[in-house]
Amino acid sequence: MPKALQHIKRYINPKPDNETKREVYTNNIRTIHYVSLLVGAVQLISLVVFIIANKGFSDAAVTHAVARVGSSVVLCGFGYLLSGRMMNNPDVIRDHTRAVRAFVNTFIILLLVWSMFVSVNSYLHYQQILTFYTVELLTVLFVKLHPIFTTAVILTSYTANYLILNFVFIPGLINPYNYFMMALLSAVGGILNYHLTINYISEKNKATVLNRSLESIASHDSTTRLQNRYALNRRVPDCVNRDICVTMGDIDHFKTVNDTYGHNAGDDVLRIFADILLQYFPPESVFRYGGDEFLILTDGSDEAAVRETLKKVNETFSSVRISNITIGLSCSFGCIAARPRNSSELFAALAQADGALYEEKKKNNRCR
Repeated sequence: MPKALQHIKRYINPKPDNETKREVYTNNIRTIHYVSLLVGAVQLISLVVFIIANKGFSDAAVTHAVARVGSSVVLCGFGYLLSGRMMNNPDVIRDHTRAVRAFVNTFIILLLVWSMFVSVNSYLHYQQILTFYTVELLTVLFVKLHPIFTTAVILTSYTANYLILNFVFIPGLINPYNYFMMALLSAVGGILNYHLTINYISEKNKATVLNRSLESIASHDSTTRLQNRYALNRRVPDCVNRDICVTMGDIDHFKTVNDTYGHNAGDDVLRIFADILLQYFPPESVFRYGGDEFLILTDGSDEAAVRETLKKVNETFSSVRISNITIGLSCSFGCIAARPRNSSELFAALAQADGALYEEKKKNNRCR
């Protein structure tokens, strides 16, 4: 297939990623919801005023006018209520994209059929068919429809409206060149609008993913993938004026592991120890504080429960066997309960936990 045809095919039938499609559907639902509310409210007010001004259904002309406006109110009410239910249940848009697309497409088709009905009635009374043009324009501007559907529905509606007006009722009053040029421009505008929208959403989503990746890189240690001190500084406000347990821990004789087996083996030990910590504590509670030192911040003041969990961590870590490391692995912890009133008191608690860790290591060394 020639490149030009391939380009046209991709432009007429783009295939955005699922996240982009879901955001397009969400925007369409939101647009239908608020536009239906606005237009329906205006139409309902005008309907009431019209009935009052004409003292009820006094003649056939008034009845037809009421039918035209009333049908738009019913249609807007349908769009408003159903789109509102979807907005209140985001999972529907995520899990039932075909049903959401069918609703949007059906609503647009009903709206165009209604606009044709109103425009034909206006045409019979030698008035402009502005309602049809207005609905087409609103569809192109505010609703992002797939190019194939956009082209099909716009060209079909323009053709059907032209045939009804020019051959069924009053022939010869519509210039076909100007009329179908507007149809073509509307279709092209709808396609361009869709592409601009999906390109914007796609680039925005890529930027969001990149920002999250950079944020993760900045706030996590590259070796263990645990949170680092930068993440700890951001966590400080969450720890102020609440009961917490502060635990400092490290790997016993880690320098011996590095000196004997090399830094690659040391990194393996760090990763294994980090994985074990994550088995017993939430990821947001565990930090690599530096070297082989690790910090654990847990909610609550039940120091005994935390110490019991730390005992299980040590037992699990001591049972680990790494093929090229023959010395036994173990770890030590210092734990205190605290209720810091500000950041200074929090870091003072960290220092106290570090002191408790030092005392624990001295005790363990004496036992050995």
